Parts: sequence; structure tokens; C-alpha cells
Amino acid sequence: MHFYYLDEAGCTGADLQNQEQPIFVLAGVSVRDEGWNLTQQSLAEIIRQYFSGAIPIDFELHAEELLSPNGSGPFAGHDRVRRNGLAKRVLTLLSERSHHVHLIAVDKRKLAAQQGIDNFPFNSQVP
Repeated sequence: MHFYYLDEAGCTGADLQNQEQPIFVLAGVSVRDEGWNLTQQSLAEIIRQYFSGAIPIDFELHAEELLSPNGSGPFAGHDRVRRNGLAKRVLTLLSERSHHVHLIAVDKRKLAAQQGIDNFPFNSQVP
């Protein structure tokens, strides 16, 4: 059995012309059930080391905060090189543990150009 975690970024609903978020991304990671505990423990240790044991309350790892130009949220004001190092450690963990990462990106302007062409049983104009 596998656990599968999905998350999205760039969802602006039916606003497909949004200049601030022109791309919709759906991404996920699949983790073998027998590998989940070690992965979770390893990830927790990576985060604990980054914050020197003082993990912010209700912390969640968000790439937008981690990789924004000056860092934001719990990463506000943190050195870019240090934040990049955290991102690389997390990606290395996924690779070392042989987990699979899944990704689809949609250019919302191209999706808007298809308006009226499809015949789907759902609103394809909202990614």
C-alpha cells in the first residue's frame, strides 16, 4: 500500500487571467506504507536541525515561504543559502528513500483559450 499526499498552488478559481499566479500546479508524493515511519522521522529531524530544536508552533513546510526572495512566515529573514539547503535536504530525503514525486502544471492562459471547445462533465475552466 502507498500513502499519497497531494497539494496545489496557484488556484485562483475561474480567474484564469491572474497575473500573479499564471500557473496552476498539482503535486504530490507517494510513500510506501512500510517506509512512512522512517521518512517521517527523518523529515522531522531535518526540520528540527534547521530550527536548532525550536520548531515554530503549528509549523508546516510551505515552499512559497521557504523559497520566497527574503523568506516569509517561519523563514522570514533567514539566509537564502540556508533555506536552499533545507529544500535540498528534503529533496535528497525523498530521493534516498525512493519515494515518487508527481507533478502537473497548467498554464491557465492556455486553459482559458480552450473555453467552449471541450465537452467535459465538469467545469474544465477551473483547474
